[in-house]
Amino acid sequence: MKTAGDRTHGLKGRRRSNQQPTSQKQEPTLKSKSRQRKRPGQSPTACSARCSVVEAGTETGIEPSKELNERKVVSPVRESGTRSEKYVGAHLSIQGGIWKAVLHVVGIGGRALGLFLRSPRSWRSRPLEEKAAERFRLCCKEHDFPVRFILPHSPYVMNLGSPKPDVFEKSQNMLVEELECCRQLGLTLYNMHPGAGIDATSVNECLNRIADGINYAHGCVDGVTVVLENMSCQGTTIGGKFEELRGIIDRVQDKSRIGVCLDTCHAFAAGYDLSKKEGLQKMLDEFNSVVGLHYLKAVHLNDSKGALGCHLDRHENIGRGHIGLEGFRHIMNEPHFNDIPMILETPYSPIHGDPREEIELLYTFCKGEGDT
Repeated sequence: MKTAGDRTHGLKGRRRSNQQPTSQKQEPTLKSKSRQRKRPGQSPTACSARCSVVEAGTETGIEPSKELNERKVVSPVRESGTRSEKYVGAHLSIQGGIWKAVLHVVGIGGRALGLFLRSPRSWRSRPLEEKAAERFRLCCKEHDFPVRFILPHSPYVMNLGSPKPDVFEKSQNMLVEELECCRQLGLTLYNMHPGAGIDATSVNECLNRIADGINYAHGCVDGVTVVLENMSCQGTTIGGKFEELRGIIDRVQDKSRIGVCLDTCHAFAAGYDLSKKEGLQKMLDEFNSVVGLHYLKAVHLNDSKGALGCHLDRHENIGRGHIGLEGFRHIMNEPHFNDIPMILETPYSPIHGDPREEIELLYTFCKGEGDT
């Protein structure tokens, strides 16, 4: 997942380029149009949830189409995807009501969903109203969308690794609130960035604090698994090394409620060459040896603007970064990614305003199509 500052830049409306990084072979890319679609407005409004409404068209998600309603939504891409063991979707906005994210993802052919439960840049939130939660659960049921493929994402301000007592306490309380929101919505997974230390804070101290916060939240809310996201080794962030993720897991008391989400951009930036099949296998072998594949709960699908090992968290559209189409073809045919949510967090699309085209492209890889 992108940091708060860089994703806004990445989402600016722009013409799509057919250029690949010079180090990569040219491959078919997503369809493009000569004119850009205007970027949606960014003014946040309130929502009747413990979730504040997120900004449409920014890092918080893409605005749902005004044409969508709660009738049964049928998408040719989604119908085709049901023949695959991969559950591909996208991180979308809760603009206008948290249940609308379900309608939106179904309408664009997604089978998995990522979303923020509140504004990602604010400590404040409103309580989730039961009517909104009930409507969300009903939408999932009516559209045959299993909740195990929905993965909420933590706000950027949350930092359980902080040595500052006030920041740690606010982060811990926020995690409890977020897990309670998941429980009300009927969700079983919750993705979070592990956190970051400051200055001379040792890694072990950071791991202890992160695990303490998770243990506290587990004690307050039942039934939700905390999913740790791997990071890019940028700055003092924790989670760029699999040993750090394992260190948190070792300190968590309830091992049945902890897992890992692998972000492809973050892994590439941390030094795993996912542009090649052998690089993907090397990463999975190391992950299994250090963490254990039984802890793998989800995947974030992002190409990387930065080069291999750059340690920068800069997401790019599928096939337009340094991982490339060939890399994602291997990712989409990796059996260890079967039957878990695979969620796009790529920049704003000037064509549709949503990632439907990328979802369709990824499913062609699953079906053995799109070969050059």
